[in-house]
Amino acid sequence: MAGGNKIMVIAGVIIVALILQIVLIGAGAGRHETPGAAAAAFSKAYFKLDADMAELLCSEITEDEDADVVGAYLHRVAAEARAEGFAPSWKRMALAHIDLQTEMVDENTANVHISSERRRSINPVFAAVAKIFRLGDTYDVDDTLTVVREDDNWKVCGQPFALIES
Repeated sequence: MAGGNKIMVIAGVIIVALILQIVLIGAGAGRHETPGAAAAAFSKAYFKLDADMAELLCSEITEDEDADVVGAYLHRVAAEARAEGFAPSWKRMALAHIDLQTEMVDENTANVHISSERRRSINPVFAAVAKIFRLGDTYDVDDTLTVVREDDNWKVCGQPFALIES
């Protein structure tokens, strides 16, 4: 009986540890503790055409309620895809081999240079098959993003990629 009791205790500890791990991951999921993490998260969302990228933009870009910069960008990309004869999902890209170099300007501002490769990512299966068989072209990403601290979170500011039409 003592052996069965030990197994129950070990199983209980493992279950509690898993639950605690899930809670801790969930608590830290929305926070970007470093400028590089914020720049990488924004870049991934930007190239995946994820509207949630708006949450990673500073208030300087998103404060004008009349101008929905992210919505306008997604509409512009969808129109380009349709003009080329494709569905808007054709423009989705996934980043790989992300290299970040952070230069702190002051304690609340940083310039993050991002170098990466992007590959077409219509759906997860396409991306996996393309990666395994080395299908499709890869495109280089080489840009510098300005990241500022707002409300204890790092947010992308300035002119990130081609988000804001000039």
